[in-house]
Amino acid sequence: MPVTFYHKKSVPDSFRAILDYKKYLNKHPNTFNDSLNLFLLPDIYFLEKNCEMPFFEKLRMRLNMPKWLKKTDRILVFSNHVENEVVKRYLFAKDKIDVVQFPIKEDLKPNDEDARDVVRYQHTMGNAYFLYNGPIHTASNLLNLLKGFSIFKKKLGSNMKLVLYGSVGAYSTKFLTELETYKYRDDVILIEKLPQQDEIELIASCYALIHPCRWDRFGLPVFTALKLGVAVLVPSNSTHSEQAGMAGMYFDENKPAEIGEKMILIYRDEQMRDEMIGTGVVKMKEY
Repeated sequence: MPVTFYHKKSVPDSFRAILDYKKYLNKHPNTFNDSLNLFLLPDIYFLEKNCEMPFFEKLRMRLNMPKWLKKTDRILVFSNHVENEVVKRYLFAKDKIDVVQFPIKEDLKPNDEDARDVVRYQHTMGNAYFLYNGPIHTASNLLNLLKGFSIFKKKLGSNMKLVLYGSVGAYSTKFLTELETYKYRDDVILIEKLPQQDEIELIASCYALIHPCRWDRFGLPVFTALKLGVAVLVPSNSTHSEQAGMAGMYFDENKPAEIGEKMILIYRDEQMRDEMIGTGVVKMKEY
C-alpha cells in the first residue's frame, strides 16, 4: 500500500519513527486495504505561532497540506488529540482520519537498582537524574525546563541532575548558547547519541522523564518510559497526556514555575511516584 509522509526526499532524524511505522505496515499488510493511499500526519506543529521550522519549509507545509490531505484515501494520526486538532483546521478530513497505535518494543522491562547504579555512574557521577528525551531545540520548551530546574535546585539544594538526550543540529544553536551561561550548567548533562540498548538503559535508570516538548511527534519517549517503569511528567492537554493517562503528572509547558513545582512534588513524594510507575506498567501491559 502507498504510504506518504510530507518529507519527500529524505526523512529527518527527528522523524525516524515514521520509517519504523512504514516498516511495521509492510510487515502487517492486513492493517489497511492494499489499494488505499495512506498519509502519515504526526502533528500540525507547522501551524503553531511559535513554530521554528525554516520559513520556506513552513510555507510549503501550509500551502500543500490541504491538497495532500484531500488527495489521500486515509489520514493516519497517533492520538485523539492530534485527530481533533486536524479536524478543527481541515473539516473535510473528519471522515477519513484514523487514530493508530505506534508499535512499542515488546521486550522492554524495568531495570533493577544495580543496573540503574551502573548507568548513573556512567553518566551522572552516581547521582539520580531527571531525563528529557527529544529534540534539542528552543521550540521544545527546553529554556522553560531549565528555568523549572532552577526552581527545583534553589528550593531543595538536591544533587539531582538533568540529562538532556537528543539529536543536535543547526537548529540547536540558540539553546546551546543559552545553556552555556546557565547557572546550574554543571548539573545539566547533554548526551547526543547512544546505541539503542544504551538509550533504553538511560531511560530505564532515570528518576523521572520530564517531557516539555508538546510536539515531539509520536510520544515514543513517553510510551518507552512507561513500559520501562519510569514516572513521566508531560504537558497537559496534549498527545503525551493522552498517552500517559492516570500514570502521568501534567504541567503547562509555558510556565517554568509549574514545571519546577511538579519536579519538586515528584521528588518529595516517593509513594506517589511509585504509584505512577505501577499504573504505567499496568497500562503498557494492556497496550
